[in-house]
Amino acid sequence: MTVVSLLFIRFIHVFGGLSVAIFVICLGLAITAIAMQVRRYRLGSVSIRAERGRPTPMAVLFLATSVCLVAALGIASVIRIALT
Repeated sequence: MTVVSLLFIRFIHVFGGLSVAIFVICLGLAITAIAMQVRRYRLGSVSIRAERGRPTPMAVLFLATSVCLVAALGIASVIRIALT
């Protein structure tokens, strides 16, 4: 997500302020995903020690949603660049 956000900064001349907003959103999503993974790994290590695992559907849902959002932004940017 960080790479995608930096790609949008590269096209600031095409998108203007929208690319900065996308940069901030993608960077925020990346920070949140990392924070969620740290918590998930801590919970995973505890469950391994206790020999029982717990699924974390919120982490999976968040990562899937953020990947879909980044994909939609990428497709929209390609369409906009192609039409300009």
